[in-house]
Formats: sequence, structure tokens, C-alpha cells
Amino acid sequence: MAGNNERESLKRVRIKEENDDMELFTLVVGCVVVIVGALNYKRYKVRDLAWNEHERSQKRAMWLDTLRNNRKCQEQLRFDRRCFEKLCRILRSKGGLVTSRNVTNEEVVAFFLHTLAHNLKNRTIQALFAQSGEIVSRQFHTVLRAVVKIGKYYVKEVDTTTSFFNDPKFKWFEGVVGALDDTHIDMTVPLKDRGRYRDRNGHISTNVLAACDPDLCFTYVLPGWEGSASDQRVLRDALQRHAYNLKVPKDKYFLVDLGYTNSEGFLAPYKGTRYHLNLWRGNTPTNSKELFNLRHSSARNTIERAFGCMKKRWAIMRTNSFYGKKTQVRIINACVILHNFLRFEKMDETALMNEVEQDLQNAVVQEEDGGEDYVVSVRQTEEWNKFRDDLAAKMWNDY
Repeated sequence: MAGNNERESLKRVRIKEENDDMELFTLVVGCVVVIVGALNYKRYKVRDLAWNEHERSQKRAMWLDTLRNNRKCQEQLRFDRRCFEKLCRILRSKGGLVTSRNVTNEEVVAFFLHTLAHNLKNRTIQALFAQSGEIVSRQFHTVLRAVVKIGKYYVKEVDTTTSFFNDPKFKWFEGVVGALDDTHIDMTVPLKDRGRYRDRNGHISTNVLAACDPDLCFTYVLPGWEGSASDQRVLRDALQRHAYNLKVPKDKYFLVDLGYTNSEGFLAPYKGTRYHLNLWRGNTPTNSKELFNLRHSSARNTIERAFGCMKKRWAIMRTNSFYGKKTQVRIINACVILHNFLRFEKMDETALMNEVEQDLQNAVVQEEDGGEDYVVSVRQTEEWNKFRDDLAAKMWNDY
């Protein structure tokens, strides 16, 4: 009897040991399966990521390769191939543009210009260039800083020693240094600021003061003022600010429209007399004031053409963009710098200028309401009115 009990006990112990061994074996096999599966997943995941990165690199390379065609480059970036390559070199050497290992210098400049040319959102650029949103945003601001940095080489003060006697439009105005006017550019601003930035047409915009020479190169630009600010107010600020002020020598002057006072340094046309070029079709001047206004309008039209050329090239200047207020002001400065860069490089702009001329001809005419070595205020004086009358009489006598 005792022997039977002992055998039963040994049998139960043996069965328990076999079950324990089976559980241990199952556990080991399960662990091996999990580890092998994880290794395979990691291998396939790395391979998929590498393949996706390869696809993205190919996509970027194909898009950049299309820019080697001069026509495509102008359509996408508003730059021809020669000017684009030179801009990349200048931004790297003078603008301090430094890119990361994930993007090239040409790539970031290309999507910066593409954004300005077509006013695209960050997400659109992500899809086009197959880059992350962080890279697109960071590199856009990197290139923007570099462009603003080279501004001192392209937006220069008025050269008061230059004579425009050989220019058929400016030869009648001895002492003129260019044309000056303002333009409104739509902006996106916080809700609390919309009242101040709402202009007389009801748009949320910034009032941009600018001056240019007869070659359509901007010599001064002051963006950032609220759309509700008057032209005279912006001009006074430009003359009196301590840094980056508008310098007008005492014996020189800008041509301005009826929105400004006829005062020292700023020669305005006669009020109550035909002025805009659209009004002179099929007509000839009948007195000295009309002749003066006609020639004044022909010369001052350069600032309108400069604005039109810049807005035609950069769509981001025609509608409000998706950036913050400060960034939008810097973008306006960057567009002016790039405009001057292309003027200095003599890029062929015949087709663009023809479109601008056509727009100006079809525009609806709207009449405006009316240091010691530099002009620092805007005041109407009898001396300056007499200067305008004498100049008009001289033109009429020579007519």
C-alpha cells in the first residue's frame, strides 16, 4: 500500500515538472517570436523611411531641374536663370545665408521666391518641395533675413549729383531727384488693430511710402504705417524720424501728386486742372498750367510703373498674406530689394512692363484730396508756389 502511494507521488511530481518545462518552452518561443518580429518591423520601417526620403529627394530634384529652363524659371520664380544663380551667390556671400544638410542653398531660395511670386501657404510649399512644415517655415525666415541684409546694396539714397537732362520726361524739371508716392498693400492684422489699418476703401492695409528714380529703382521705402494714416502724416514721419529718414536736399525736390502739399522739396501739380495721362487722350494743353500738369504727370508716372511692376511680379503684394504683421512688413522690404536687384541686373522685363502699361491705361482715375541741409517739414509757401508758376511759364514759352 505504501509502495502504491509513493509511485503516485512520483508520477504527480514528474507530470508537474513536464508542465513547467512546457510553459518555459512556450515562454521562450514567444519571446523569440516577439524579438524577431520587432527586428523585422524595425528593418522594414527603416527601409520604408529610407524609401520615402528617397522619393522626396527625387521629387525636389525634379522640381529644381525644371528651373534650369529659363522660361520655367521666370514663370515659377519671376527670375531668369542667370539672375537666380547670382542671387543665390550674393545671399550666401553678403547676406550670410547658411543652410542645413537637409536642404541646399538653391532650394531654399527657390521656395522663398516661389512663395512671394504666388502667395502660397506653408502647407502648399511643404507638398511641393516634400519638406516638413518646420523646415519650410524656418528656412523661409532665414532667406528673408538674408534678403533684408543685402538691402543696403540695392536700395540706396538719392544721388543728388545725377542729372536727368537726357531723359525726355524729366528734362523739364531741373533739380528733380525722382518721384514719390504711396501705395496701400493689404495686410493680415489682429482683430484689435483692424480699425487703425482700415483704409478709406474699407480694406485692411498698410500705407507704404516710396520714392524712385527715372530708372524705376526705389530709393526709399517706408512700410508699416496704418492704412488709415494720411499721406501727409506718413511723409512727415519719413522726414523727421531719427533712423532711416527721407533726405531731400534744399535745392532738390521730388515730384508728388495732389495728395501732397506743394511745398519745398515736393513739387505737386495744379489743382482743378487736368492731370492724369488718361485725361489727355486726344487733347492738347491750352495754357501753361495744363502743359505743366501734362509733363508733371508723364514724369511722375515712373513711381506708378514701379509699383505696378513690383505688384505684378510678386502676388504676395497684391493680397494679404498669412504671416504676422512684422513679417509682412519685412516681406514688403524684401520685395522692394528684389525689384531693385533685377533692375540693376538688367533682366528683360518687356512683357511685364507691357502689362503694367496696359493696367495703367485702363485704371480708373481718382483725384486725391488734397537737418539744416535737408527738408524737414511739409508746408505750403509762396516761394514754392512762385517756383512752380515760373517753371510752368517757362515750359509754355518753349512749347
